[in-house]
Parts: sequence; C-alpha cells; structure tokens
Amino acid sequence: MIGLNSSYVKFHSNGEKVLCDICGKKNALYKCKICKRNVCENDFYDEIGVCKICAASLCEICKTRLSVTYCQYCGKLVCTEDSIQLDNVRRICIECFKEKKYLVTKVSNEYTHGAVKLAKRIIKL
Repeated sequence: MIGLNSSYVKFHSNGEKVLCDICGKKNALYKCKICKRNVCENDFYDEIGVCKICAASLCEICKTRLSVTYCQYCGKLVCTEDSIQLDNVRRICIECFKEKKYLVTKVSNEYTHGAVKLAKRIIKL
C-alpha cells in the first residue's frame, strides 16, 4: 500500500509554476496518488493523499480504491475487490453478501431485463 505521509504526495517541480488541474487558478503543491493530478491545497485531502475528485469516488469499504458502482442493497460505493457480481448488471458489497441480503431481497425480472437492455444500448454508442 502507498504511504499517506505528505512527503510522498508533496508536488516537486523544477522551479516552474504548475497550476492546479482542478481549479486551474492556484499553484499545484500536491500530486494525487491515484489519478496523478497536480492539485492545490484547496483541492487536496492531505490525510488520505488524494484530490477531492478521487476522494468523492473512493470505495466506502476499503477507502483506498476507486469505486465502480453502488451496492444494490445498502447503496455504498464499492470497488471491484470489495464487491461480488450477482449478474450482468448488479454488484453487492461484501458486507451485504456476508449478511446474505441478496437472498432476502427479491429483484424483479423487469428491473434486470431493463438494465440489460440499457447496457446493450450504451455499448452500441
């Protein structure tokens, strides 16, 4: 795992001024450990070492990887490692999977059919 100390994520340049990739106004002082954006102090979370865009997309279970979707049952943002794929469309977080929520809650075939249809349409674009 990548260390979260500020010496690792502190932005080092050769003396040239680099603007923040998010706001485009302030000088970049940090580099996000996930997306590698150069960011200013306002757009960076020093305690976790990531920019505010990546922080908003972090998996709510591991808090280190970017999420790919929401859990079908509890609504948490989850990454592929902390979720189980139930079918072609739905993922469930490992916490809900352990609690067997996927066995209790019935999902209508209409929902699944509609989601698959939408996914196929998007793929064609």
